[in-house]
Amino acid sequence: MDRRNFFKLMSLAGLAAVSPTVFAGRRPGAFKNPNLPPLAETYGGPLWVFLNAGGGWDPTSLCDPKGGKGPEDPEAMNHAFTTDQIEAAGNIRYPNIGTEDNPTAYQTFFDKHYKRLRVINGLDMQSNGHDSGSRHCWSGRLAEGYPSLAALIAAVHGHALPMSYLSFGGYDDTQGQVARTRSGNTGALARIAYPDRANPEDELSLFHSTVAGDLIRKAQEARKERLLATEQLPRVQKAVGNMYASRTGSNELKKLQQYLPDELDNGPNPLRRQIQVALAAFRAGITISINLDIGGFDTHGDHDANHIPRLINILDGLDFLWTEADLQGIGDNFVVLCGSDFGRTPGYNDTRGKDHWAITSLMMMGKGIKGDTVIGGSDERHNALNWDPKTLKQSDSGIHIEPRHVHANLRALAGIDGHELMKQYPIVIEKDDAMNLLA
Repeated sequence: MDRRNFFKLMSLAGLAAVSPTVFAGRRPGAFKNPNLPPLAETYGGPLWVFLNAGGGWDPTSLCDPKGGKGPEDPEAMNHAFTTDQIEAAGNIRYPNIGTEDNPTAYQTFFDKHYKRLRVINGLDMQSNGHDSGSRHCWSGRLAEGYPSLAALIAAVHGHALPMSYLSFGGYDDTQGQVARTRSGNTGALARIAYPDRANPEDELSLFHSTVAGDLIRKAQEARKERLLATEQLPRVQKAVGNMYASRTGSNELKKLQQYLPDELDNGPNPLRRQIQVALAAFRAGITISINLDIGGFDTHGDHDANHIPRLINILDGLDFLWTEADLQGIGDNFVVLCGSDFGRTPGYNDTRGKDHWAITSLMMMGKGIKGDTVIGGSDERHNALNWDPKTLKQSDSGIHIEPRHVHANLRALAGIDGHELMKQYPIVIEKDDAMNLLA
């Protein structure tokens, strides 16, 4: 498929197709221009980071720990640790476990970051299906038809930016409100950023002369104006605008390349590479919200061996995000939310795995979020408890915390709750059920 048809199809689908690249022969972590400003002026922040644990994570092995009584406990919630291995950093409880290569992984993370971490436990997803659970987690609505919160934030604060919403996976429906940049291919960015070069890293290997390039751009602009003048339907006009935003977005990708490390992290944790691209795009002023994604949590068999290393990847990714952001001068200018489709069942099945369970947790950190706090909770078998909406204290006459309560608070934090677009996608909460989950 040639580039013109590629962009046309992507744009008509509401997409701008770009992705990160790795440039060989450069020092890891080095930037092409160390004198670049810490953040471009196009968008002042914060960057919104949504980290999706695809498949349904197990918060009883993370931030809502439930240990076993010992190796012979027939009803142990977890075999990987016992109740006496549950410790606390401030108000945040966690199991003090790790892997053979990193035995203190949990303790290191929670001791370092508990002051900025807020945990919501006993979150009722009202579903144990992958699609519905993921949709509920990231849009605030169980039924279909709502864009992700990341998409809404990008639509309000950066609709015209060609890379305002960058996604590596997870629930990233936009309902056509903003162009979404999906970044699954890590080798395409240079060619899209420099489509006029035979070799994207050689500025002299041009397909066309400078004069011819100017004529091509003028012809494209003229064609755009003719199309907009003849099309009357707003939907078609929007598609035309998205198509040309995708084309002109190559200039924005050149900005992105200025902020990328000379070589992206090539280690075993894919979150690190995603984070490097996210921070570069934010510093370049072209991205407002991003989906980070790591899968493999649907552990119906051999749960402990398969699940816990992936949870450690999440902790490593979060630590890497804060470390890199601080080094780049933007450590106080982003919000990160970490969640999943749902939780895992209490105890184990016949194959030492865990199945789907509707109760889960959400972890959040960053600008405007008070840390060292746990809201909500679950009983010893990971059933959601009821909470008084006003006092957030456990109450038999209270209600379950649901994603809609979380999203109402996050919309307010993002400054989009009063925007006209939210009328199309309302979060319905009765006055007596409203919860302040961020205070």
